[in-house]
Amino acid sequence: MTATFPKIIWQTHNHKQEWLPLHLNHIAATWVNLNPGWEYRYFDQVQREETVKKYTEIYEVYKYLMPIPQADLWRYIITYEHGGCYADMDSACTKPLDFVLDEIGGDPEMVVVPEHDGSGNNANFIVKANSPLMKQIVDTMLPKPFIQDFFNPWGTFVSTAYEYPNVSKLYNGVSHSLDYKRDFHVDKFIIEQNGKKMLYKDFLDQNQLRSNPLRHD
Repeated sequence: MTATFPKIIWQTHNHKQEWLPLHLNHIAATWVNLNPGWEYRYFDQVQREETVKKYTEIYEVYKYLMPIPQADLWRYIITYEHGGCYADMDSACTKPLDFVLDEIGGDPEMVVVPEHDGSGNNANFIVKANSPLMKQIVDTMLPKPFIQDFFNPWGTFVSTAYEYPNVSKLYNGVSHSLDYKRDFHVDKFIIEQNGKKMLYKDFLDQNQLRSNPLRHD
């Protein structure tokens, strides 16, 4: 049995997508080009805020946060409401998600992507809509009496999701690197297609795809 998730890919950054450096759009495009059956949705900082405003109590926390923890809260809320795949802007897709889910098998509520050393992260995950697990994480974001360091949206996700019984761990299909914040080489990036590793540029050429389909300049 193959897990069924809403086929939506979510990404966010502080700026409008057309204002982002070209290499970030190249990275984002790996999700689009390798997953033609999935819908791609990008939210900037203004759109993120509009999403969170519907959660009045959580918004009281959100509006005082820096952009990174704001993005954490948004990704939990948007994937709780709609489900799908969340990917950081410095994460590139190396393998079609449908193939990844086929390999995982079963019917997990969420799929998480540990770092190479096995440590937890919230940079990439796939979750079902209205997931009780994600609801638990969202509820943890509600305001509380002040306790030093009580608010840790990244740590809350890792400690909750990685210990949850119906969560699968994915060790391939995503390349998450801080290097991508500065650069990304289309002609050096390796992907896997139909069980075969190949240069991403060759994949683009063979399928007549653009490396930056999210921009039109």
